[in-house]
Amino acid sequence: MIAFPNKKYNIIYADPPWQFNSRIHQENRGFTHSLEDHYDTMKGKDIKDLPVQDIADDDCILFMWVVDSHLKEGIEVIESWGFTYRTIGFTWVKEYPNTFPPQICFNFSPYLLKSTEICLIGMKGKLKNIKDRDDVKGLCFEARTKHSEKPHEIRRRIETMCKDLPKIELFARKNFDGWDAWGNEV
Repeated sequence: MIAFPNKKYNIIYADPPWQFNSRIHQENRGFTHSLEDHYDTMKGKDIKDLPVQDIADDDCILFMWVVDSHLKEGIEVIESWGFTYRTIGFTWVKEYPNTFPPQICFNFSPYLLKSTEICLIGMKGKLKNIKDRDDVKGLCFEARTKHSEKPHEIRRRIETMCKDLPKIELFARKNFDGWDAWGNEV
């Protein structure tokens, strides 16, 4: 495992690589694939065991992506990392790229066609010591890009909502100005 930073953060943004252990067969498209084909995933227990509480400052907000099938496990991860689940922070409505007007994307799942992904908020300490603005919107319509890549707009909204405090992205794929990054794809 990649070593965690030896630093405290007030803002933690995470997109855990949830394990699904499922294969999706799309008869009308003629193929079968696993979500794990795209990147290394982790079992829920291994995600819970990450020492996130060691890098969280006394006043810290956590923004964590979770798909609806992993909602219960997501809240358990938030609690195991030393946070209290508060609410859904962002709901991303996925659109197909390069369509005008924009068209909502529908992804396959065992039950229904899905169009959204949610980002939960966990809190440790006092929000007033972190939050700077009250006018940041939670609903985000953005194009789907690379598999599992989240919209850059969400990171911008977090920066707008919060004071300029130490922040880190866990399971990051890229480096962004003003953010520390931790992950095996950076």
